[in-house]
Amino acid sequence: MNTQHSLLIVSQHPWPKQLEHEDAPWIYWQTKTFPNSLQLSEHQLALVVVDIALLQSPENKASLRHLLSLPTTETANVLFYADKLPSAKQLCELVNQFTPMHILSPEDSDSELIEQLRLHWPIAEHHQQQRWLEKQLAEHVAQFRANFFDYTALSDQELSDQVISALYAFFKDNDEDHLCRTYSANHLLTQEGKANQFLWFIAKGEVVLKKQQDQQTLEVARMQAGSLVGGMSFVTGELGFTSAVTTMQTDVIKLDRVTFAKVLDSSSHLLPLFTNLLLRHFNRRLQKSIHTKLTLQSTLNSLDSAHEQLIEKEKMAVLGQLISGIAHELNNPVAAITRGSDTIAKQLPKVLNSPLSDAQQALGQQLLEAAFTLTPMSTSEIRQRSNNSIDLFGDAITARKAVSIGLDRPNLRQQYLQCPSTSDNVELINALSSFHQIGNFLRNIQVCAARIAELVKGLKHYAGQDPEQPVLADLNEGIAETLVILENRLRGFEVECNYGLLPVYRCHPIALQQVWTNLIANALDAMESRGKLSISSQYVEASPSYISIVIEDTGPGIKPEIIEKIFQLNFTTKREGNFGLGIGLTVCQQIVAQHLGRIEVESELGQFTRFIITLPLNQQ
Repeated sequence: MNTQHSLLIVSQHPWPKQLEHEDAPWIYWQTKTFPNSLQLSEHQLALVVVDIALLQSPENKASLRHLLSLPTTETANVLFYADKLPSAKQLCELVNQFTPMHILSPEDSDSELIEQLRLHWPIAEHHQQQRWLEKQLAEHVAQFRANFFDYTALSDQELSDQVISALYAFFKDNDEDHLCRTYSANHLLTQEGKANQFLWFIAKGEVVLKKQQDQQTLEVARMQAGSLVGGMSFVTGELGFTSAVTTMQTDVIKLDRVTFAKVLDSSSHLLPLFTNLLLRHFNRRLQKSIHTKLTLQSTLNSLDSAHEQLIEKEKMAVLGQLISGIAHELNNPVAAITRGSDTIAKQLPKVLNSPLSDAQQALGQQLLEAAFTLTPMSTSEIRQRSNNSIDLFGDAITARKAVSIGLDRPNLRQQYLQCPSTSDNVELINALSSFHQIGNFLRNIQVCAARIAELVKGLKHYAGQDPEQPVLADLNEGIAETLVILENRLRGFEVECNYGLLPVYRCHPIALQQVWTNLIANALDAMESRGKLSISSQYVEASPSYISIVIEDTGPGIKPEIIEKIFQLNFTTKREGNFGLGIGLTVCQQIVAQHLGRIEVESELGQFTRFIITLPLNQQ
């Protein structure tokens, strides 16, 4: 390469005077615009330096491509001059189109500029140029990657300040559309359910996010300076989730998608910075959503616990009302057992030490066994049968005693006649009466023990806890157990039960038993001292199939103006003297709803009140 070759600099910036020195290896040629073909024909170019700022327009890019395609310049090396470092996108584009060997900077001193020009004046080997390009590209990509993934270098506020400062710098002399704006209070930025075409940077002031829920406007969040508004709908294209409204005078930067792309293309430093900000913004929103969900879950758990306590409280309140009646019910069989055991204790020695013959002992044993199945007789029946047996037993008193122990019955009468004769029938019948009394009281003890077991079973079921998972149960049995618990209160009332044939039902049986108890107890309270209680169950085969339970009373009925309130919490119609928490029917409704059923009420004043519980068999 000889000194007749030219150095062409296409730039509006001043360059060192030393480049024009006569000892330089080139002919110095600087122009502010790309030369035309006539001018180029007068030079043999070896090195071309182009200001990147001129390559922003497609016309200048085309001019440079034309320049480098000419026979006199096709072997020339190319350098670029840049006021600031181009973006990674720009760098890749320029490398692909013009294969520059180096990018000069205004920060380089005059001597450094001249050194770089001399260094690239003639390039002997193409592979040196390729290595340089690869190195430059690798450095830019590494820097881009480092900035892109460095999430901890800056705090949220520092990151926001840098992004907003960069945006204001970008729009300083380039804001023809007035995208840097100031709004007064109550200005709408984004609207819920509407498309959002803008990304809003809050530079100063405050914006509140609001959402409509059940005809109410709820405040979701307040966004301060440094926040992004509309980010999710702007990025995804979805409709706005909330409405954003300024609460005071607020400075914002409003970007549409075209302007947003221009901003990012303006600097390789701004893309990772903004991406980091956007990711943090979404991350904070996600963290807040998770925290809100956890808080709501904790609140729901507390409500579930309070609901369980409420049900338990209502159950114990009803149980407390039943205690006196249950105690009375238990007292009667316990007293009967006590009397029976005392009688057996007295009669047993007489039986064991009895001087009766073997035949008479066998007859006594049969009387003891027969006492377990002996049906009680009316007074008139005893009188009639005693009169008919006087000839057999000698006198009316002895005959009456013999008849009362069943000795006049055909099988026992025949065995009595076959016993060896005795001079004292009264003594024999008294001895045989001890056998009968022992059997009779053993029977009473057995019946009373069964009654106590029945009461205890009902209480245990009512006061117990359901298993966590539903189980198969017989609803008719649950209603019958409830009637056992309430038996003391049922005295004086007419009770009619029509149990239909029901399939076993997957449910929480103890919870449903609480429903039956509440509804029956309410019916008895309403009827006060007399009336008719009707209970029916029915399986209805339909689509879907269900079980219907109806509990009806002949009480005074419920007034139409309050019938809609009876399921409300703390609402009670109990008269003075009748204890009521006002939670019984609320609990009933919740338990039935838990089984995906429904509870309905029908009533006519002075006629009846009817509760209808419908429970679907398929609870999916």
